[in-house]
Amino acid sequence: MQTVKTFLSLPFVEDASGNTVPQADSPITFVISGPGEIVATDNGDPTSFVPFPSHERETFNGLALVIVRAKAGEAGNIKIIAASPGLKDAQLVVNSQ
Repeated sequence: MQTVKTFLSLPFVEDASGNTVPQADSPITFVISGPGEIVATDNGDPTSFVPFPSHERETFNGLALVIVRAKAGEAGNIKIIAASPGLKDAQLVVNSQ
């Protein structure tokens, strides 16, 4: 039996001191490599009309969400990058077995 796992990543905008910036509405582009796929993105903004499968999303209250699913039968490292103009990129590596 194979199991397909879903991973959540919660990128957020922070200042130089490491504090979340709640007023940030920065556009974020999510890029993935490895044996995974982006299932959805969100930011919790009930007025947003961006479709969930979009790989681009503005932060809301400084937060965004990306949901990644491992591809069935494929093992390896899944690398997720969150990039925004003028901000340092964030990355997360998840091992899928």
